[in-house]
Amino acid sequence: MAADAVFRTGFAGQLRAGGGACRRGLWLTFLSPFGLELAAGCGAEWIGIDVQHGDLGIPDVAPLARVSPVPVLVRLASHDEAQLARVLDTGVDGVIVPAVESAGQAGELVQAACFPPRGRRSQGLARVSLLGPRDQPLLLPMVETRAGLDHLDDILGVDGVDGVFVGPYDLALSLGRESVLDEAVVSAIESVIGRTGGRGRITGIFTGNRELARLLPAVDLLGVDTDAAALRAGLKLIFDQVTEGPGGPSSGGRGRRPRA
Repeated sequence: MAADAVFRTGFAGQLRAGGGACRRGLWLTFLSPFGLELAAGCGAEWIGIDVQHGDLGIPDVAPLARVSPVPVLVRLASHDEAQLARVLDTGVDGVIVPAVESAGQAGELVQAACFPPRGRRSQGLARVSLLGPRDQPLLLPMVETRAGLDHLDDILGVDGVDGVFVGPYDLALSLGRESVLDEAVVSAIESVIGRTGGRGRITGIFTGNRELARLLPAVDLLGVDTDAAALRAGLKLIFDQVTEGPGGPSSGGRGRRPRA
C-alpha cells in the first residue's frame, strides 16, 4: 500500500477538489489489522471496509483504521443514523451508503453525517476527536437500484452529497440482468459516471472484474477487488507453481511410511 503521509492528509479535500488520477482501492471483508499490515505495499491507495457483507462489523472499523497506511472508507450496512455516527467517530475518511434511491434519503444522510448547524450529528469523546482538524468525511451514496438510477440527478442535487459509488452487481439484479457485463448494465454505469463527473462530483465503483473495469470510463475511486479474492488468487498461484511433491510422482515409495 502507498504509505505517503502527504497523500494520507486531506484525502477528502483532495477528492472534492478533483483533477486527480484514479485511486485504486482494496475492499476488506474479513482481513484483521495484522493482515492489513501484512498487505502493506500491495499498491492499494485506499481501503474500503465492508460492514454490510462479509465478516467485519462496526467494532472492527477503528482497529483497522488505526493500522491503515492509506485512507479508509466504510461501506455501511444500512441508512441507520446511529451506525453512521459510530463509524464517523472512528475517524475514517468517508462512508459509502447502500441503496440510496431518492433526494429525501440523501438529505437524511447529510443530516446524520454533519454537525450542527448543517446537520444533527452529535459530538463526544471518540477516536476522531484525538486526530486533530480533519476534512468533513466523504458522503457517497450508492447507486445500485433502478430507483437510484432514475433519481440520480435528484440525489446529486442534495447539498452535502460528494458524489456516488456504483454497486454494479445489485444494479444488474435490479435491472433484471444476469451479468454486470450485460450491455444494459454497462450503459447504465457509464451514464452514472458521466452524469456524476459532469457535475464535478466524485465517481466511484467496485468492480471485482477486470473485464468490467476495462469497459468503463475512468473514475476517481476504483475498488479493484476484495481481500477474499486476493487470498484465493494468491493461494492458487502458489499451489499451481508446485504441481508435484519433492522427487516427482515416482518417488512415492522412497519416503518414510506414515504411522498407522
